[in-house]
Amino acid sequence: MPLYGTLDLTAVAKTLPTLANLDTEAWILPKAEMLQLLIEVPRSSTDGLLPKAMHPALPSYVILALTRYSESPVGPFTLAMLRLGTRAGAHPRGLMLGAVASSDAAAKELRNRWGFPIEAGEVKFLRRHDRVMGTVKKDGKTILDCALVDPQPVSGTDVQYINWVTAANAPLDGQTQTMLIQVDPKYTFYKAERGKPQVATFDAAAWNAPNLELASPIIGTCCTVDTDLPRIRFVMDPLKPVFQGTRRIRESRVDE
Repeated sequence: MPLYGTLDLTAVAKTLPTLANLDTEAWILPKAEMLQLLIEVPRSSTDGLLPKAMHPALPSYVILALTRYSESPVGPFTLAMLRLGTRAGAHPRGLMLGAVASSDAAAKELRNRWGFPIEAGEVKFLRRHDRVMGTVKKDGKTILDCALVDPQPVSGTDVQYINWVTAANAPLDGQTQTMLIQVDPKYTFYKAERGKPQVATFDAAAWNAPNLELASPIIGTCCTVDTDLPRIRFVMDPLKPVFQGTRRIRESRVDE
């Protein structure tokens, strides 16, 4: 029998972002620098984080991601995110657990347009000759200090970024309801590097995952890409298996 999550999102609906509608326009985000670290975690430490509609990844892992956007509709900003590896049916997905943006404007727009579980804070992305480093602070406290160590060039075709899923409330069929929203950026690679993940500080509670424990590093990448935040195409019922509860909102990822 397939395994499913145990979290009933409807029971925590009041804590989730609420979108005014599902019609946000796409953002084009050129020349973004993306640091992504995959870390294996004990499956027991992810209990209660995964919605009932989704399957746990085996083995369990999380994605620590920091992205420096040089251009956006709200100006330059840096985004940090924690995603839990999961599956929607047969498709790998990264469930957003927590996020921090370096500007209030970016945090507000990402929360209101796509339903990111996000706050504003201090997010830094720094490149040295032997590593790429990321730090995140909230209220003056460091909640993440990580790095990609000894990055080596690889082809962009060797890097795979999976689509994201976030939980939010949004109007559908005349009423506001809790749902899972797919966010599926595209990527055009200019530069790609691969190396070893290193995490010096990780405050799980600050990322809305108080029992999460980091275990073995898997792989890390740092890439320069043209990317986007597209129009919302798919939403999912958080209580039904995705093959039953997925709904297409529109055909195109971009403005129609």
